[in-house]
Amino acid sequence: MRRLLLGIYGFAFLNKFLLLTPVYTIFMQQNGLTDFQLSTMFIVSSLGTILGQVPITNITNRLGQRWSMMIGQILKTVAILLWLVMPNYAGFFIGMFMWGIQAGFRGVAFEGLVYDSVAAYGGRADYSRILGRKSTYESIGVALSAFGSLLMFMGYTWVTWASVVAILLSMVCLLIIPYNPTVSGRTTATVHMIKLLKTGVKICLRTPCLMSVMMMTLLVINIPFLDDFLSPIGLQIGVPTEYVGLMSLFLLGCATLGQRFAYKFSKISDTFLYVLIGFVGVAFVLFGIEYNVNALWLMGIAYMLFYGIYTLLYSRFQHIIPSRNRSIVLSLYTTINYILYMIVCDIVGLGATLGSWRYSIFILGGLMVVLGGYALLFMRNRCVAPR
Repeated sequence: MRRLLLGIYGFAFLNKFLLLTPVYTIFMQQNGLTDFQLSTMFIVSSLGTILGQVPITNITNRLGQRWSMMIGQILKTVAILLWLVMPNYAGFFIGMFMWGIQAGFRGVAFEGLVYDSVAAYGGRADYSRILGRKSTYESIGVALSAFGSLLMFMGYTWVTWASVVAILLSMVCLLIIPYNPTVSGRTTATVHMIKLLKTGVKICLRTPCLMSVMMMTLLVINIPFLDDFLSPIGLQIGVPTEYVGLMSLFLLGCATLGQRFAYKFSKISDTFLYVLIGFVGVAFVLFGIEYNVNALWLMGIAYMLFYGIYTLLYSRFQHIIPSRNRSIVLSLYTTINYILYMIVCDIVGLGATLGSWRYSIFILGGLMVVLGGYALLFMRNRCVAPR
């Protein structure tokens, strides 16, 4: 188990420790992308994830979860190096599409690998805690990546190559994870897209509360997700370019706290949990009203809450999934996840066309308030998953 956790936590950290994270959106805009075109980049990434679900699921079923992740990491490396060679809309388009495919591998292969491996080594009861720590290491990786903006004086090329090194080290961590034939070596018949989605929906509908918990989990993580837009938002509220990474560091540090200690609240009542979802929306709206550096503490509270809530909901979701159907359900989850993400990117892009990112924040905050109210009225105490 110790070796397993070392591999899981090491990969979680290094996969997110990319010094280009706070600056690649700025790099894209410096090379001609408008605010709306920047939003389309994340839509392209989501399309890569969605369109890749069939081959990703088939590859995962045939090669196993660990080796599928290796393929994903290679695609991610090629994607970010392509931006150095083709710093234009076409190069960014292709790179983001490839990065989206890698995200699909992570969502299907890695998340399945984590749960199945932990369960195989007798740690199912500790999954919420392990998930929280994994998410914490991911957030620490993203947070430390914030220093990439401070290193821009060395040039974007240097930041990119440093990120490549981190990806290669993450692949070493994958090799550390003990190989378990009963977990990683499963083979199934080839899956086709329509069949995959239909099968996933059928599994969710015939498993009590699985669909409800899955959709709540997806909405909670997607509606307030502004991580990819933090740099341009920071510039708009007056943060100097070299310090935009510190804004991300602060917010993702808050997210880390929420994830790290979420497991301590695994027995929280549904009523309180859904009230907190609405409170996240209120914090977004208040930040949109103030919309300056001094109001970032409101976003800090919101990030701490919604990342913690997501950790609790995702843990419940994983517990409900029938083990034999995990890769199919996670593939459906990933597909819906990125469809919702594309919708959120459209909303954020719309706000930018109106003249400010703050309008997007207003809309997203309002949607979170509505989501919390809906959950209180229609889901409270009706879908209590194993914890």
